[in-house]
Amino acid sequence: MGRPDGLPIFFGATLRYMCKHSVGIVALLLLGILFASCAGPGGRARPGAVEPSIRVCLSESTGELLFEAGSAVIVLAPGRRAVFENPVTMSCSVNDDGRIELRSASGDTVTVGGALRMYTKVHDGSISFEKREYSDTLLLATDGERLYLINILPLERYLYGVLPNEIGRNRKPSDIAAVEAQAILARTYALNKIRLPLTRLFDVYDDARDQVFSGKGAQDPTSTAAVQKTRGLVVTQNGQPAECYYHSTCGGSTEHPSNVWSRHQSAGHLTGIRDKEKRRSFCAISPSFRWTEIYTRSAMENVLRTWLPSANEAIKETDIPGENWYLLDINLLKRSQSGRVTTVQIVMGNRAQQRSYYVHADRIRRALRRPDGTPLRSTLFDIHLERNAQRWISLIRIDGGGNGHGVGMCQWGAISRSREGQSPERILQAYFPGTRLRTMY
Repeated sequence: MGRPDGLPIFFGATLRYMCKHSVGIVALLLLGILFASCAGPGGRARPGAVEPSIRVCLSESTGELLFEAGSAVIVLAPGRRAVFENPVTMSCSVNDDGRIELRSASGDTVTVGGALRMYTKVHDGSISFEKREYSDTLLLATDGERLYLINILPLERYLYGVLPNEIGRNRKPSDIAAVEAQAILARTYALNKIRLPLTRLFDVYDDARDQVFSGKGAQDPTSTAAVQKTRGLVVTQNGQPAECYYHSTCGGSTEHPSNVWSRHQSAGHLTGIRDKEKRRSFCAISPSFRWTEIYTRSAMENVLRTWLPSANEAIKETDIPGENWYLLDINLLKRSQSGRVTTVQIVMGNRAQQRSYYVHADRIRRALRRPDGTPLRSTLFDIHLERNAQRWISLIRIDGGGNGHGVGMCQWGAISRSREGQSPERILQAYFPGTRLRTMY
């Protein structure tokens, strides 16, 4: 949630195709920008007096996409307009010549190259995709191989479908300042994505690579009220939307981005803070404030053989021998000022030979995954190895604190601060010192 990696750069996703079809790609990008600019209320305005629209990628697929709508659907493409009468069931795929083919159950078909957009004839209608309801405009675009589904909608309406996933549903009245702070922060994050160059077909993903967006049907009254109350309000640095992130639970201290994503240090408002008062951590109320994971040696070996290559690009699958190599040691070599582990050494081998593997920063969570296969909750941890009489590892226990990357606002800390009477502005200034709130539209 609120991460800088996984940027949806369209060129990166279609590099091979671009080499052969650069003219078509440029045309597709122009179509995407054109469709975004006439996407409904607000349009795709730059941050300023007018509410901008945002382009949310719902799917990148080489397969067939299925849609349903309870009212008539209007389909627009350059020089083409079609109406699929209700009730509508549609399927969409890329045909053999690289064109989009949209078909209704009644036999109506629209075939175009590049992109098309569709929306319901009824003003407040929606189109269903993968059991979720989406309002406003759906853009379908192709590079000739992959099919991209993008929801284009006003930014505030996007936030209605984000907040319940990020701060939780049905929050207590005492939590409202934290919900409003989350609304301001989610808006700031989204505005920064919209401000990025238009050499992209979309602004954000609908999942944890950016912010989790579940469409129209996922809205929550408390979250919606928080979005409406803070309309247009963002965190700013030097008058511009500030670089901001958030996570579930910091465990007592937030973190420098450079220690998490192996990048140059960000602005001063992201230096990390001690999230405590009178030796009490604000996020101590979180279910993930302290936790323990336990593995047998064989279970940890399976985790490492599966996930080490994805946690360090220098490690290839062929670099990790099979069943005759065992886990010999795990050493925590470096920590950041907040106490998070920044370098782990993993030693595997047998009595005849051994090899060390190194994993750094937030990628450690990918390598030392939990027994259920999900990433380790945080890098704020200690590790304890139990050994048998022959000095082989028999059991691994990881005792940790926090949940998430640790950068920016701690959501459980914000909830605790809210329950103590802090305002949304005070909460945000605590996690992003030196910033100011500003209404952008």
